[in-house]
Amino acid sequence: MTIVSISVPQDLLKRFDEVSLSKGFMTRSDSVREAMRTVIDEDEWEDSEGENQVVITMVYDELGPRGELSVLQHRYEEIQMMLHLHLEKGQCMEVFIARGSNTVLREILGKIRKVKGVRSIRFISTSTPPLGLSSHR
Repeated sequence: MTIVSISVPQDLLKRFDEVSLSKGFMTRSDSVREAMRTVIDEDEWEDSEGENQVVITMVYDELGPRGELSVLQHRYEEIQMMLHLHLEKGQCMEVFIARGSNTVLREILGKIRKVKGVRSIRFISTSTPPLGLSSHR
């Protein structure tokens, strides 16, 4: 086991600890390890070939990029469903469910990441890492 030291803003650490506790992590280290695994899983998915299904969620301010996200839905037939939710405090969430080649799904994610005003993007894929690599779980 290696000990790592990082610097983060106090408010970010406080919120991270609150979320970690609410998710049942016993220690901050457990929570950080899980966050690291998530980053690794995403990278493995981006490197894999083939076809997958993904659920993509985006959070943005109510006066944000809804039109740009709607254009993506019409541009890509891989986006099979789009759900719009109103959250608290003038925020919205958009959920895309897409199926297709990893190349096109990564292209869609890349375009979403470039949309100004999107504050948070998360996705879940059904991908399997290439043989010989585990998901580190």
